[in-house]
Amino acid sequence: MTLVNLADVLLTAFGGAQNVDRLRYCASRIRVSLKEDGRLNRDGIAGLEGIKALLEVPDTQGGVEYQLVVGPGNARPLYQALSESAGRDY
Repeated sequence: MTLVNLADVLLTAFGGAQNVDRLRYCASRIRVSLKEDGRLNRDGIAGLEGIKALLEVPDTQGGVEYQLVVGPGNARPLYQALSESAGRDY
């Protein structure tokens, strides 16, 4: 699966690009905050090539930050593909 395909599948699993409130990355993870958590399709993410885990971490404002564990060196290219597929910079 190419990064563009993976980004498209992930955006759909997030409930669409319009449901992504915040998207960031660090060394090995993509960090996502959603507008409506109920629209997240966890099954649509489980088992995707390149995604090692989906973590739910409480954020400082009482919500949840979803972290896609992708491994070192993979987060930035996937973040860029997600931004391009969504048609916006996060």
